[in-house]
Amino acid sequence: MNNLTVFLAIILGLAISGCGAQIEQPILEEPQVVVSLTATSITSTVTNNLVSASPSEMHIVTLTTAVTSVQSTTGNTSAVIPTATVLAPYLVTALPLPTQVPTQTPTQSPTQVPTRMIPMVTPTLWPTPDAEASGRVVRVPILMYHYVEPLPENADELRVGLTVQPGIFRQQLAFLHARGYRSVSLYDLLYHLVHGKTLPEKPLIFTFDDGYRGLYKHAFPHMQAFGFSGTVFLVTGLMDDGHEAYLTWEMAREMDLAGWKLEPHSKTHVQLSDRPFELVEYQVLGSMQTLQAHIGRQPRFFSYPSGRYDQQVIDYLTAVGFWGAVTTEYGLDHDLVNEFTWKRVRVPGRGSVSDLSKYLGEDISY
Repeated sequence: MNNLTVFLAIILGLAISGCGAQIEQPILEEPQVVVSLTATSITSTVTNNLVSASPSEMHIVTLTTAVTSVQSTTGNTSAVIPTATVLAPYLVTALPLPTQVPTQTPTQSPTQVPTRMIPMVTPTLWPTPDAEASGRVVRVPILMYHYVEPLPENADELRVGLTVQPGIFRQQLAFLHARGYRSVSLYDLLYHLVHGKTLPEKPLIFTFDDGYRGLYKHAFPHMQAFGFSGTVFLVTGLMDDGHEAYLTWEMAREMDLAGWKLEPHSKTHVQLSDRPFELVEYQVLGSMQTLQAHIGRQPRFFSYPSGRYDQQVIDYLTAVGFWGAVTTEYGLDHDLVNEFTWKRVRVPGRGSVSDLSKYLGEDISY
């Protein structure tokens, strides 16, 4: 029995091992990740009107792929992570003022520039008028000289009338100083009219049209000796050409450093009234920019060549930043309403000191 029992147990064990079901471990396949990549372009716009991109700044974005391994609780998977490389083929650069036409690319249409474009200029703060500015009137004689030098031989009537000889000029300065006159500038006059800046008891403005070279030798030192300073209205084109009758730029800068004011009188001293706009622009803007380049500041006052002007000239002076202008008409009193037609006192070549006192309203005989 025992042997039979053992035999049956062996047979039963073999049957169980050969006929049992086999359990398989499931195989996890790596998931497939599909990434769709599209190159794009981004255009940026520069809004600051002082900076321009030529052409508009274009960033080209190029997408590339990099494969990294990502650990998962269910096994190893692969993920595709996009990266971006930004290429900037154009740089934003500041263009000089006045604004110029930007360089065009073949895909751009030409920029239309108005034929009468007013250039941009460096601003200077205009003094804020006070409550009394509109009604303020002040008496400040603005003397008008041309030549201060000896008369040349065979001088014609025009030259004689425009020339005050050095000896007479010094007598005039001595008279004015003795009578208590003190020199101020056109800027001082405007600041007084706008917000009541204090002026001397007897203010006086010396102006010299054209900028003849004799001023440097015969007027400048005498004026300095009496503590006076003046304003010279320069014909900048003739100075650029080195014309021997006119101040050099070195002389003009020396006078500027000594406290004199240098202002434009056009480029070539041509009449500006009833003329084409382009001529007015060339004469006014050209002389203004030349002076600005030499003295480092923007001029603010203008003298009309031959005293001729019209509304177009006044409008353009205002547009490019001038504060006022002087004429050749006679007058002593000034206000803010007429700052572009301020009158002056012409000092003639044949005039005496007594004549000058009359022009100034001095009730004396000298």
